[in-house]
Amino acid sequence: MLQIVLTVFLLLFCFYASTQEIPVQLQRQLEQIADATEEETEDDSYWQQLEHRLRSPLNINEANQEELKELNVLSEWQIQNLLKYRQLLGDLVSVYELQAVPGWDTRLLRRLLPFITVSKAIPSGNHLLQRLSGGSHTILLRVSQLLESQRGFRGVNEERKYGGTRQRIFMRYRYMYKSLLQYGWSGDKDAGERFFRGAQRYGFDFNSFHLFARKLGVIEVLALGDFTVNMGQGLIQWQSLAFKKSGDAVAVKRQSPVLKPYSSAGEYNFHRGVGISLRKAAMELSLFASFRRLSANKEEDSAGVFVSSVLTSGYHRTEMELAGRNILQQFAVGASILYRRERGHVGMNMIRHVFSLPLRKRDEPYNLYSIRGSEWNNLSIDHAYTYRNIHLFGELAVDHRLSMALLQGGM
Repeated sequence: MLQIVLTVFLLLFCFYASTQEIPVQLQRQLEQIADATEEETEDDSYWQQLEHRLRSPLNINEANQEELKELNVLSEWQIQNLLKYRQLLGDLVSVYELQAVPGWDTRLLRRLLPFITVSKAIPSGNHLLQRLSGGSHTILLRVSQLLESQRGFRGVNEERKYGGTRQRIFMRYRYMYKSLLQYGWSGDKDAGERFFRGAQRYGFDFNSFHLFARKLGVIEVLALGDFTVNMGQGLIQWQSLAFKKSGDAVAVKRQSPVLKPYSSAGEYNFHRGVGISLRKAAMELSLFASFRRLSANKEEDSAGVFVSSVLTSGYHRTEMELAGRNILQQFAVGASILYRRERGHVGMNMIRHVFSLPLRKRDEPYNLYSIRGSEWNNLSIDHAYTYRNIHLFGELAVDHRLSMALLQGGM
């Protein structure tokens, strides 16, 4: 009975919910992103960022380097040219003045126009009450269902039969004040998972909460709950959206703040705990600690109990999938130290993983460099340097087995 009531409520809610037409420019950018992403993902953080900028355009006169990077449209060279232009000539008076910035042409300006504005730079609202009450609330509810009956719903094998309903339900609440404060909750139920019964007796199979604050004095970023960590060029850690090679030169280099809030439907590629970034002058220090329970395949032999694979799909529909739910504990700590100069930066990144059960994958060629054992440590050094219109970047990484990786690029 409860399922019927919830289904009717969700359908009525969706029917009466107001919708907003997506601008053509945003549609094109999302299509380009879908073509350029390295793999299929449920991470819609970039869509959230663009949607926020549509309602609250970024003021070019007060945007810092990190906020400009988050647009994922500008190269390091273009960002540095804008910052130098502002430093030499002061605030811009019109968005069309951006054409005078070296490297900023009309094509780039057309891509940016829906998401930027030019106005007089004013001090950020640091008053706590203003941050808590001056923002916007967003609620997203998405319900979907395949018309065809999937095999799992009509399977004769009880271990492989889906125990829940056919609907996929995702719900998210988010509060956001500029880029200074953000908090929210999201819940996800995949098709075939139980809802308010069985292993999911509290509702959604996956629940996520995050609190993210910026510019609290010397504290540049404070992250509580779920967040992503992005270091260097991703050789040791990159959890945000990544792009493959394309005709867009900006996609060649990965650009992101070290810590970002997480509120997407994906159940694997994020950290859960606390993170903090401290900045003073040219130095920036980011620290984080995370504890998560992961789904995995557990096996046992004469050597003891071990994990043969970590499950990343997030599906908990059958008895077999439920048996592996949250059986692997993962503790992770890491740090990133960044020294910035006008033309570039150099950084050092460290991360350590500890697992409650040892990881032992099959002896296959594709598993040669996979994580093994109960501990894993990585260290890397990354850099970026701009000289005139040439930008060089790279990262050198090593693990505790002294296996090394090097990435070097330029544009």
